Amino acid sequence: MIGAPKEVHVSLSGVLKTYDGQHYVVRDLDLEVYKGEFLTLLGPSGSGKTTTLMMLAGFEHPTDGAILLDGRPVHNIPPEKRNFGVVFQSYALFPHMTVAENVGYSLRVRGTAKDETARRVAGTLEAMRLSDFAQRYPTALSGGQQQRVALARALVFEPDLVLMDEPLGALDKRLREELQLEIRSIAERFGLTVIYVTHDQEEALTMSDRIAVFNNGYIQQIGPAEEIYSRPVNRFVAGFVGDNNGLDATVTSVEGDLAQARLRGGAEVVARTTSHTRAGAPATISIRPELIVPLKEARPGALSGTVSNVVYTGDQLRIYATLPGGDEVVVKRPTSATDVPTEIGAPVHLYWDPTSAWALDGQ
Repeated sequence: MIGAPKEVHVSLSGVLKTYDGQHYVVRDLDLEVYKGEFLTLLGPSGSGKTTTLMMLAGFEHPTDGAILLDGRPVHNIPPEKRNFGVVFQSYALFPHMTVAENVGYSLRVRGTAKDETARRVAGTLEAMRLSDFAQRYPTALSGGQQQRVALARALVFEPDLVLMDEPLGALDKRLREELQLEIRSIAERFGLTVIYVTHDQEEALTMSDRIAVFNNGYIQQIGPAEEIYSRPVNRFVAGFVGDNNGLDATVTSVEGDLAQARLRGGAEVVARTTSHTRAGAPATISIRPELIVPLKEARPGALSGTVSNVVYTGDQLRIYATLPGGDEVVVKRPTSATDVPTEIGAPVHLYWDPTSAWALDGQ
């Protein structure tokens, strides 16, 4: 996507969705998806991300607003006429059909000629590394192979858009990670526009050109993965995307793009400002665990605390420290680090670059 022209392919404008006329599942949704983009809708259960995907697919209808494909309204077009490929967590493969028959099904129902169907199925199976499985039945395949068949079925008719709803949710961690990279590679190879729904933030960070973070029916933030992770706009995004320390504080002063704030225990910290940062206002000081340096000796700008727990995770140590006032901070360090205080009850001094922390809305 870097350097590519941003041609809007799909847009949602003023989209609302309610089932009872009172409670909105999706609210005032405006979203543009670029051609060839891999966009992930990320959020917890009930945040509105899956409902948005179902409205795009045509399985749900918006209460209000418009959905456009290349500038043409599609929100009143039935699903089977939208030419969208859809992949669900449940593969929904026909057990009585071979892999080739499953992949070719969408072409047959569209009335595609037999020779053209055979050509497209063969080409798609080859691209998906499934040619050797063409005559097998789904029950003879692994979970990862079945998911590739489901994806092949969604691609074989050359869709205008590919929609994926938690497609890797039923797989184990290792296979899920392998398929994340494979799906991303396939999307790039075919030049696909993909809208992908997940609640797994690592999956979103790994696969996406951009991420739209949903909560309570709203998009809280949308942008590239690095921006979402490094520059969260509010407390929810900071806490939901990746590990994060959120410390309750009160802003005492603002100077330029830096704010000074007082934590509950009285310690003063400095962090970058956001649009919500005001002197005298509550704030959440957001700092990622890997950006904190634990020190055995005090230094200016460091917070003093006590080691309360140490967890070994193989490639890193997670050091938990309790601050005066009761706040707990987690620090991530490589297991090879030798200058890290790891004794329970030992004093520890936590330092970070003020430009790595954010003074977010405290509400």
